[in-house]
Formats: sequence, C-alpha cells, structure tokens
Amino acid sequence: MGKKIPFSLDRNDSRSLARQVADGFRKAIVDGYYLPGDVLPSVRELAPMLGVSVIVTSAAIKQLGEEGFVMPRPKIGTIVRNRATRQWRGHVVLVQPEDGAMYSRSVIALQLRKTLLDAGYLLTLTNVSRGADGRCDFGQLDALLSRTTDLVVAHHERPATFAHLAKLGVPFAVVADMKKPPKGAVGLTRLDYGAAKPLFATRCVELGVKKVIVVHWGGSSVSPELTHKAIRCEKIALEADLSHGRLEGLRRAGFDVFSRLIAENRIDRKAVYFIADDYVASGALVALSCAGLKSPEDVRLVTWSNTGISNVYPRELSRMEMDSAEAGRQIAASTLEYLKNGAYPSGSVGPKWIDGETMGEFTSAAGTTSGSQRVFVAASPT
Repeated sequence: MGKKIPFSLDRNDSRSLARQVADGFRKAIVDGYYLPGDVLPSVRELAPMLGVSVIVTSAAIKQLGEEGFVMPRPKIGTIVRNRATRQWRGHVVLVQPEDGAMYSRSVIALQLRKTLLDAGYLLTLTNVSRGADGRCDFGQLDALLSRTTDLVVAHHERPATFAHLAKLGVPFAVVADMKKPPKGAVGLTRLDYGAAKPLFATRCVELGVKKVIVVHWGGSSVSPELTHKAIRCEKIALEADLSHGRLEGLRRAGFDVFSRLIAENRIDRKAVYFIADDYVASGALVALSCAGLKSPEDVRLVTWSNTGISNVYPRELSRMEMDSAEAGRQIAASTLEYLKNGAYPSGSVGPKWIDGETMGEFTSAAGTTSGSQRVFVAASPT
C-alpha cells in the first residue's frame, strides 16, 4: 500500500486546485516524504482520493513532470525522479497576489514558466495573501526561499512584499505599474496600462469628441489625458457582485448598467463610452444587442481588451489591447538576462491602441472618410 497523501486541498484557497495539488506534492518531495523511485498513484487514482477531477490531477502531474520532480509511467503510476538526473541551471520564484488567477497574470506566468524551463531554469509560483487583519502572509514565500533562489520576480504592487524581500536580502525584480523600481530591487518591468490613453485622447480630438464617459470597476481612469485635450470626462463606477465568480460578476455588472441606461433613455449619443474592463464590456455589448442598439450609430464605444479573449462584435471594436503573452516574453527575456549576466534590463510593456470602427469614421484633412483599422503600438518594451 502506498504512502498516505500528506496534504489536503482547501477550496477556499486562492490557488487553483491543480496548483494546490502540484504545490503539495512538490513540498512533500523536497521535504523527503517521497523518495526517488517512490510511485505516486496514477492521475485516475489521485482524482477520487483528493476529491477532484482527472483534469486537475493531470494538470498538476504534468507541471511536476515539466519541473523535473516526477516521471509518469504508463500502467505503473508516477515515479519520483532522482533530482540529480536533471541539473537545473538556477531557480526563480514568481510571486503573485492571491488574485493571481486573473487572465493577464496567468498568461504572463505561463509564458515566463515555459521560457525559463526551455532555458533549463526551474520556476516556482507562489502567492502572497492577506489575512483578516490586512497583513501579508509570507509563509509560502519564506518556505520556498529556504532553498537556493537566484531571483524572485514579484508580479504585483504591494510595498510590504518588496520590503520583506529587501529585508531578506534576496535579489528581486518587480513587474508592476510603477515608474521606478522600489528600494532593493534589481530592476523593473513596468506594466504601463495607460500607454494607449494618449493615442485614444488624440483620436477623440480628431473626431471632435467633447465628452468621454468612463465605465469602470476598480478605479481605471483616462482623465489626465482627456483633460489635457480639453475633453470632459465623466465616470460610472460599477459595484460588481463577485460571489459567484469574478468573470460572471463583471459581465453581469456591465449588462446591468447599460440595460439601466437604455431603459432610462440616458445613453448619450454624442459622447464616447470607454469600458475599462473586457468582461464588463462583454456584458455591455449583450445589453446593447438586446435593445437593438448598434455601435457607432447609436452609441460610440471604446473597450479594454486582452489578446486571446477579445470580445466578438460585428464591427471592429475600437480598443486598448494588452498582449499578455508578449509581455510575458519580454519579462522572461529580462529575467534570463539577469540570470546570465547579473543585470536586469528595465523596460515597459503596455497595450496598443487599435483604431476600430466603434468610435465612428475618421475624417482626414482632405475631407474624405475611412473606416479602416489603424493599429498603433503604444509601448515598445526595451
């Protein structure tokens, strides 16, 4: 009879179930509970033992296999590998906040992990969560840092985490919407989410837009850029019910706010609506479709978008689009540069402005119109 699984899953944990399974087995292997040559249950056996699906256990074992901890064997199970069979060139820890399951963060993490594994470096992910008292829990991070770590990549914006890493004397780079690296960091990749806003403001001037209404959740704004162009800016702040999940809550919030604006005949046909979240935009587009309204004829729209999950609409949406996979490649390149040469090249990544059709047609100086798409790269990573 095999060893008892030395961990349990917590469905209230911010980590995905697959991530918890991988983390649990990884820790047990590192701690010596499982020894080289030990046979773990197969993915089909693990699923009922842990109360999860085969998809979850398969994803976890696949990750451990890519990291070199285990080797699946058909008809036998999963064998714990002798770590000496693979010599890692180094170890990187990626730190994310408890909401690391966001699409953009997940894509960046996957790209970073793939690039580093291909280059022979082990990447371990961990979260920093906050307790009921608001303080950060560094337990998981400190456990990982007890092993040799060449670099920590902190993909969030919590000063407490930066201070903790600096106090430990661990080399760390920061990926965040900051203008300069925090004290103790070896470098910064700035996530400049506002990179496309000046181009949007310029486009508003070209079209003679006098007012932009920002529909946002979580504080997004384009006010400084618009004010500089003498464009009036109004805001509609959403309160989303996330009890059934973030994505459903944001879609519903977008649907509800635009349904209410339509029912109350409050759609401003002269303004441009900037929907600052792609899931909110998804709900808003459904509400407009249900009411038989079209863009740009009935309402002029600009949305936030993520490459890979862009909203589908009959016309090309005018949008600020973030390519998270490309951002991940740039962060990975800077990370590898540090691992090889000891210097982390600071730079920035951000969305590009895509001049679609939902703001209306562009009138050139000669008086002709054009509805063709124009793409502007808003930030060139260095």
